[in-house]
Amino acid sequence: MGSNVVSVGRLVIRLLLEWILLAIIGVLIYVLYINIVFYIIPVSWKSVLLAYDSVVRSIIIVTIGVVLVWDTGRRISDYISKYDSVKGTVLKFVLDTVLIVAILIALAVTFERFGLSVAAFSGTAVGIIVGLAAQQTLSNVIAGIVIIMTGRYKPGDRVTIVNWRYGIIRAMYPHEGLPNGFTGIIRNITLMFTEMVSDGGWEYTIPNYVMLDALIIHRNLAPFKRIRARIDLPSSVDPWVFEERIKEALRDDRIKSIRVKVGETWQSINLYQAIIEILADGKADGEEIKDLVLREAVKIRNELGKQ
Repeated sequence: MGSNVVSVGRLVIRLLLEWILLAIIGVLIYVLYINIVFYIIPVSWKSVLLAYDSVVRSIIIVTIGVVLVWDTGRRISDYISKYDSVKGTVLKFVLDTVLIVAILIALAVTFERFGLSVAAFSGTAVGIIVGLAAQQTLSNVIAGIVIIMTGRYKPGDRVTIVNWRYGIIRAMYPHEGLPNGFTGIIRNITLMFTEMVSDGGWEYTIPNYVMLDALIIHRNLAPFKRIRARIDLPSSVDPWVFEERIKEALRDDRIKSIRVKVGETWQSINLYQAIIEILADGKADGEEIKDLVLREAVKIRNELGKQ
């Protein structure tokens, strides 16, 4: 608790110092502009530039304000993300939206001073926004906000992403019933993209509008996993005996139940296929469990085949 208070105090002091520094920079820029107008440029230009003095001041204020809000929001969201990455991302989205709205309002007030109608400016701004709405950029931003606000997934979740836009070549022996998708851990959700690290170690950067449209399978929320493994057995091996042996061999806390079914094979009339169905704990690694099952199955097959 004490360390949190100290870190918050340091954050507040750092922000106050940055605000003071930015205010001083803004004043210095304006003083420099006035000195240039009165002492450097020709007299004939002074009246023109002084007529736009309010515009210069507005630009300086807007620029300083943008930098101030952006930096403050970044530091606060980074601080919150240390404890809750989802809330940190939501706060970043909110501050970015506030920043855009503040810039539009500041520009509207500036234009009104020169006789431009606020309504005309607002109409232009709305027209620009509507035009951008048809573009993927704004679609990504809106999708990102929806994803964060609805909590569809969050950093740290292990998920499988299934989407018709991205095709995957199926493995030679795919998992039965497993959708053809990308599986990995969500690393970060930004304003435009979702970053995911796949089980194979690849880093994916996926547009948010694709993620909003995709089927998301949450891997770390299910209370159990169903795993299926297949192995060919000689017809001389009794399937009942094989089932009892595999149950004895797989006494693992992660495995809740085991069942063996018999299936036909077209490879040889002297073989049949044993389908081993495992119900495992939801937090268990499915690939690791399947590897264990197949290793024990091969070992038992070899032992029973010699009898």
